Amino acid sequence: MRTSIYLPHLTAADGEWLAKTLPALQRNARPEPQAVQVEDIALRYRSGRLGIADALDATAELLAPFATAGASIEHRGEWYISDDDDDDDHNDLFETEQPTRLADMPREDLLVSARFVVDAAATDAGAAALYWAVLGLTSLTA
Repeated sequence: MRTSIYLPHLTAADGEWLAKTLPALQRNARPEPQAVQVEDIALRYRSGRLGIADALDATAELLAPFATAGASIEHRGEWYISDDDDDDDHNDLFETEQPTRLADMPREDLLVSARFVVDAAATDAGAAALYWAVLGLTSLTA
């Protein structure tokens, strides 16, 4: 199974949902090493409410359920960081039909985009569980 799913606007609530859902889906199954990766991570934070360090920590916490479930997470030093005041050319990192500016989402202080990549054997139950959780997550945020 090879697939890539773009997750354009993850929030803290999505991380909480994953933390509750993944253990039930996976049970004891773990993906093979490097079979599941979370990469191309970009975060947009509300600079009046979060500092850069807090935004990075919150992003790591949001992505922690993936790591706990056995996915490889892109190194923190490679993440793209943007505060909501930035008017740069990287808005395509958050491109979607949903609101991507924090000004359009007053209850959120952080939005994270990431690419979920699976390159696993069809018999890899751990990778399949992660894949199904991400599909469920995309239906919640659509």
